[in-house]
Amino acid sequence: MDFKQLHTFAVVAKEKSFTRAAEILNYAQSSVSGQIQTLEHELGVPLFDRLGRGVMLTDTGRNILPLVQSLFRIEEEIRVIALGNSEPSGTLIVGAPESLIAYRLSRMLSEFHKRYPKVHLHFQTGGCAEHREALQRGEMDVAFLLEAPVVTDGLIMEHLVDERILLVAEPSSPLATMECIAPFDLAEQVFLMVESTTGGWSYREIFEHELIQARVYPSKYMEFASVEAVKQCAISGVGIAILPEVVVRKELEERKLVALKWPAIVLPTQLAWNKDRWISSAMQAFIRSVREFVGKQE
Repeated sequence: MDFKQLHTFAVVAKEKSFTRAAEILNYAQSSVSGQIQTLEHELGVPLFDRLGRGVMLTDTGRNILPLVQSLFRIEEEIRVIALGNSEPSGTLIVGAPESLIAYRLSRMLSEFHKRYPKVHLHFQTGGCAEHREALQRGEMDVAFLLEAPVVTDGLIMEHLVDERILLVAEPSSPLATMECIAPFDLAEQVFLMVESTTGGWSYREIFEHELIQARVYPSKYMEFASVEAVKQCAISGVGIAILPEVVVRKELEERKLVALKWPAIVLPTQLAWNKDRWISSAMQAFIRSVREFVGKQE
């Protein structure tokens, strides 16, 4: 096997199509198919299930992909050393909730860019379950997870900081003056929520579970892809919102929003990566910077 075959394998795995992989690599489709067949013959096992026009990784292919991604990073490190430049460089794919990128990590990212200008960070937002799966598949380098701890095979999870999740409303809301809010007080409220996810315990899922446990089943929801949209609609009095305290801290201080008398949900923010992934100098620098930043906040 050679790096050309492995690179083709990685692209086909990402695109789930020989045709799209051929277009990206600027190869004939027959060349892509031939490289994969040669690789499968050498290894003695199929790496893809051929499903009509698409392909899906077999169990063996899924297990091999993170190792192939690690080989590429080792190759990149070798080239850097050969050029006599030990400064971290390259691209890191980082998963994180929008709330953490905008309100928790922005200062750390500014400092990181100044120290390591040759490292390009590519952020992907989305649900924590999606990020855990991407880490397992080798499609992501590291991820920030804001959810109740979930044991996931093959991942290293490092606790960073606890986040308080608050129920908030604009000050003129009838709920704002209540000294104690019971679940049934929320039954007819309009809830402003980030889009739901599956496969984990996000703060939305935990909050909804609390209401269900109390036999309260709200029917008025507005869903948004952005926590900023949720916050601005709450300020405008459209409804009540469940959001991380770090997102609404300024608005609480300015009395644009008030925290309702509802028990805060406390969730850890964790940094996660695949235990089998090659940790490049760029990834080492990023993890070290995150730890240093969190240490300064304590």
